Amino acid sequence: MPFYTKKNGQRIFYEDIGAGEILLFVHPPGMGRKVFLNQHQLSSEFRLIIPDLCGHGDSDTDKDAPSIRDYAEEIRELLEELKINEVILFGYSAGGSIAQEFALSFQDKVKALILSGAFPKVAVKMLEIEFKAGMWWVKNSPDTLAKLLSFSHFKSAEIRRELEDHMAKTDPLIWYQFYKASLHYDCTDRLPSLEVPQLLLYGNRSKWINHHLKYYQVCGAPSLVMIDGAYHQIPASHGPVVNQAVRDFYQRTF
Repeated sequence: MPFYTKKNGQRIFYEDIGAGEILLFVHPPGMGRKVFLNQHQLSSEFRLIIPDLCGHGDSDTDKDAPSIRDYAEEIRELLEELKINEVILFGYSAGGSIAQEFALSFQDKVKALILSGAFPKVAVKMLEIEFKAGMWWVKNSPDTLAKLLSFSHFKSAEIRRELEDHMAKTDPLIWYQFYKASLHYDCTDRLPSLEVPQLLLYGNRSKWINHHLKYYQVCGAPSLVMIDGAYHQIPASHGPVVNQAVRDFYQRTF
């Protein structure tokens, strides 16, 4: 199985499939790499690196609460392990906080940044409520939250069960702390320094997430794809559309 060992001895699991330009995916709290099952279709054109962050899925847990910066460092270590100098980074939801932190901290390692339903900070009350509800649920019934998230992301009962089983491996303390770190993360003042090509993906029905789109206007002219009839879960719920948007962005940009 493809693990790499961090400097503190933890093993981090990752998938490495396909060949070509490298896409590295960063998942949201609790969900692990299985949330990107629909993006496996891109392996016919790209090399996909899809890790379980520490405390998630098949990766070892952490006795401490990792910060957003810690997760960015974890990705940097993975790239060093794989002798990869540059990636196209794809961050989904709160995984976008890590993707943005990585791109801002290690911009020379990022060829392009793709953000799906991302936000540079939690700037609206409804999103804050959503985060706090997730934190409460993780503390009180993580199994129920896993069922809810799998149901909201995938139509296939088989894939829902696969995602639930994967989320059951996540350390609830790490899951909770990831939510908390993302809730308080704020990189708005650093966004003007982000000079890599960017693709922003949103579902047009995800109103309080889409409110954050305005913050990215300082990043030059990022490409934007607004998916009709979609909510927040677009990598899972609208996989083919998202995948085509990635292909189009790559061909248009490079």
